[in-house]
Amino acid sequence: MSEQHKIAALKRGAARTEKMFHQVEDAIRAIADEMAANDGIYPRNGGAVSMAELARRAGINEATFYKKDNTALKERASLWLEALKKKEAVGRMRVRKSFQQRAESWKEKYDALQNRHIITELQLQQLQAEHEKLQRDYGALLEQMRLGTATKITPIPKAKT
Repeated sequence: MSEQHKIAALKRGAARTEKMFHQVEDAIRAIADEMAANDGIYPRNGGAVSMAELARRAGINEATFYKKDNTALKERASLWLEALKKKEAVGRMRVRKSFQQRAESWKEKYDALQNRHIITELQLQQLQAEHEKLQRDYGALLEQMRLGTATKITPIPKAKT
C-alpha cells in the first residue's frame, strides 16, 4: 500500500470516528431529553439505559465501544452512564418501583379529589334546597303583600289647581 493510500485510509478512519462520536453525543442528548420529558424515566427499553441501548440509539454496534481505537468514546459513554445511574431511576426494577410509587401517589390524589367532589356535591344539594325554600318563602311573602295591600291602601286623589 502506498503512502497516499495509508494517509487517505487514516483520514477516512478519523472521519468515521468523528461521526461515531457525534452519533453517540446525539443519542445521549436524545435520551436525556426523553427522560426529562418523562419525569426522569427513560420511556423505552423498559427504562433500562445501558451501553447496548446507547449504541442502539446511536446507530452503531455495541462492540464499537470496546475496540482499542475507541477508548475515548467508551470512556465518554461510561462516564455519562455512571452519572445517569447516580441521579435518575435507570433500570427495569428501579423504573417499575418508580412507576408503582407514582401510581400510588396518583391513586391517593384521585381518592382525595373524589372525596372532595362528594363533599362539594352534598354542599350543592344543601344550597339548592335552601334556595328552593327561600324562593317559596319569597313567593308566600309576595302573595301576602298583594292580599294585604288591596284592603288597607286607599289612593290619595290629586289636587285640582
